[in-house]
Amino acid sequence: MFPASVLERALRALLNESPAIKTRRLQSYLGELESLEQLQLLRQLLCVRSPRPPLSRDVLEDIDAVLLQERKHRILTPGASIRPISTLDRQGRPSVNIKLWKGDITTLASDVTAITNAANSQMLGCFQPSHKCIDNVIHSWAGPRLRQECFDIMSATKGELPVGDAVVTRGYCLPAPFVIHTVGPQLQRGDAPTEDERQQLRQCYISVLEEADSLPASSDGAKRVAICGISTGLFAFPTTVAAGIAVGTVYAWLAHHEDSSITDVIFVTYTDEDHDIYSSLLETPKPGWHSVASPANSQPRFQCDTLLIARRWLQEADAIILSAGAGLSAADGLDYTSPTLFRTHFPTFRQYGFNRLYDVFGFADWPSELDRWSYYFTHLELVRSWPQSDMYKTLIAWLQKFGEDAHVRTSNADGLFVANGWPEEQTSTPQGQYAFLQCMANCRPDSYWPSLPYLDAARPLMDPATQRLKDESAVPTCQNCGGAMFICVRAASWFNDQPFHTGETRWGNFKSRILASGKKTVILELGAGMNTPGVLRWPNEDIVRESQGSVKLIRVGLGAHSGVQWDLEDEGLATSIDGDIKMALPHMLPSRDGRRAP
Repeated sequence: MFPASVLERALRALLNESPAIKTRRLQSYLGELESLEQLQLLRQLLCVRSPRPPLSRDVLEDIDAVLLQERKHRILTPGASIRPISTLDRQGRPSVNIKLWKGDITTLASDVTAITNAANSQMLGCFQPSHKCIDNVIHSWAGPRLRQECFDIMSATKGELPVGDAVVTRGYCLPAPFVIHTVGPQLQRGDAPTEDERQQLRQCYISVLEEADSLPASSDGAKRVAICGISTGLFAFPTTVAAGIAVGTVYAWLAHHEDSSITDVIFVTYTDEDHDIYSSLLETPKPGWHSVASPANSQPRFQCDTLLIARRWLQEADAIILSAGAGLSAADGLDYTSPTLFRTHFPTFRQYGFNRLYDVFGFADWPSELDRWSYYFTHLELVRSWPQSDMYKTLIAWLQKFGEDAHVRTSNADGLFVANGWPEEQTSTPQGQYAFLQCMANCRPDSYWPSLPYLDAARPLMDPATQRLKDESAVPTCQNCGGAMFICVRAASWFNDQPFHTGETRWGNFKSRILASGKKTVILELGAGMNTPGVLRWPNEDIVRESQGSVKLIRVGLGAHSGVQWDLEDEGLATSIDGDIKMALPHMLPSRDGRRAP
């Protein structure tokens, strides 16, 4: 176990650097912050902190210990397990492989020799804690020693890193042992790159490959370098053009450097759009290279220390509480944060400035009720027609083996558990369901009705080209007062929870019975973020604390909110997995006879 006191000690050391009154006040209640809040504060302080004065060795060791502890919870992907797209055979030397992978570059495992950082010319990382830029992400996971090394390098040169150059540093708390930093050309948003800027970007990739070639190989003898989309994003180089330059430059450099020790180049993308661009460019092999056919449904392997703990707890469990948030739906593709999903299924509604499903939440400036319901009927039809998935089937087949000792409690209103075959009698939905519409005036407790008849009536009146209702007669109105209607979800104070009282009663009875029985129970919490922590996350932690050791918590999700409170982890009552739910589940769910779930 890892003592939570190390995190608090590191925070106090950083706060002691500042004499500000606000900092002293913060120190006074630091112990009252949850460990996730302390971690967030630690990363923010390190992000804005100058490398001068340097931190003491003791503080650096504490911070390293915290970051390495967090790394144990992350799903890491070995570069060796990513299947090549094309291969170049070299006489007397190992072949060189071109690979494509979508994910967070900091989660590539230690067999990747170096990852690439799109740095700024000062080489000190990003000083804005809220930025999602790759520079910030890499420095955040590497720890303060990386910024210190970059500062020392730049102090020695007494200048800035020129555009097109590259510098190697250690990776510190990153899995990859090295980071290759390069500075790409910076454009104004919407500008087309000049020929000089194109050449500067080519030089970035050349410099990265030259630096990688000089590094020691991994323990398996391979030398793998992961390359990001340099100058795209904040630096505004058009992705399609940048990707073409990246792919063309890498292929040409490898073909003309037959004595290179590089064995694998991994193009790393983060968004679906970027991944599609690179896939299109890489699908046609270049002269001298040959394509590598991948087996159907082949997936990279992964590593995660805490996944083994989670698997053991689930194998030993007598009862299961499946607690599901928006992250589970997102893992199934129904991602409310995805611009791609919105652009594909809601193209005409982008005129309102929407880019994601979440953007519609709270929007009140619809031109008319007809426009509002044109959108919501489109939304309801999407959810209704969402296909059954292997992920839900695997999860439900495993849950069914617990019989009446399993309950699904979900903040998702989409009904995907029931749609995939889980009984409604073992489900509770405290945030509501799309299955009902309600009066927004809440004129009477019984002013709610099933949504399906309204959707069936509207479907023939929807124009598929404009996604617009053709007739106002399909706009729902309250059957009691004639007022406006809305989906029955907890979106405002008018929410009518009457349709869900039965489910809440079922949940209360299940919880009381399981806790009283003393059965070994696991709360498997999937994708519950911090939008509504009082619905799933905090109550789940309360159950664990109140259970006197009979209930344990496994939290699975992406990013900072995937973690559990460290005091619960110290006591062996909770663990977490930071990574893709869809990827982790088949490896985490044991069958009742101990084998991995199908």
